[in-house]
Amino acid sequence: MKQPELGRKILELRKEKGFTQEELVDQCNINVRTIQRIEAGEVTPRSFTLKTILNVLGEDLEHLQKSETSHFENFSLKEINFSSYYLKFAWICGLIYFLSGFVEFAVDYARFHEDKLIISKNAYISMKFIVMLVFIYFLWGFVLSGKIFNNYLLKIGAFFLIGTTILFYGYDMVSLYYEPFYIEYVIIIQSIFCGIGSIIFGLALMRLKKPMGKLPEIAGGLEVVSGILFSLVFMAWLGLFFLIPTIILQIILLYKIEEFVKKERDSRHHEN
Repeated sequence: MKQPELGRKILELRKEKGFTQEELVDQCNINVRTIQRIEAGEVTPRSFTLKTILNVLGEDLEHLQKSETSHFENFSLKEINFSSYYLKFAWICGLIYFLSGFVEFAVDYARFHEDKLIISKNAYISMKFIVMLVFIYFLWGFVLSGKIFNNYLLKIGAFFLIGTTILFYGYDMVSLYYEPFYIEYVIIIQSIFCGIGSIIFGLALMRLKKPMGKLPEIAGGLEVVSGILFSLVFMAWLGLFFLIPTIILQIILLYKIEEFVKKERDSRHHEN
């Protein structure tokens, strides 16, 4: 394991054991400054020093190295290269979706709450199609992340939201010309479906805490809260407010996953 991941892992293990840096160095027979620099990712310890630290922390070096590569053991170098490029495209789509969402919300609010279409029908359909497409690409980044980290729940949650998106965005476009159901019923069903999907997706994101740290835990927690509010229907408006920071954190998370995959790709290139 390379720095700075090694330093973060040692810091995590030390805190799990409840050791201070002083208590750790007393048992390892090294100075405090050394452990500070190792945990900060500034230096890579010698093999003997690393084994001593891990033994005190109850971790085996071989097990640590296996856990580092376990996420990628089923992937070829070619697939990892593709993952890196696609993840970058996914978080860019997420950023486009986030910015365009404010325009979409204003147009939909005027249409469904004020019964007034403030743009032409062709413009409305174009807007909906583009927003739907970038959102699907954004979610596909999490489908790919679920594959990378063997997180099947993440793939299920992302696919559920993709299906829900296609279904209800399709209705929004078709209903301009033909409205087979009362819009009130459609909004209620959409809110419930989005809520269920968000809860599944949020719980799956929280499972990424081990490889990716606190960020997915926070993003997943906010997604779950948003999903619960959507499921309640009458609290859906509050769920929309929770979605704003949630989507921002998810964009950042995809960016972090892309960086993580790039490091693995570069490491494999170096090994080859």
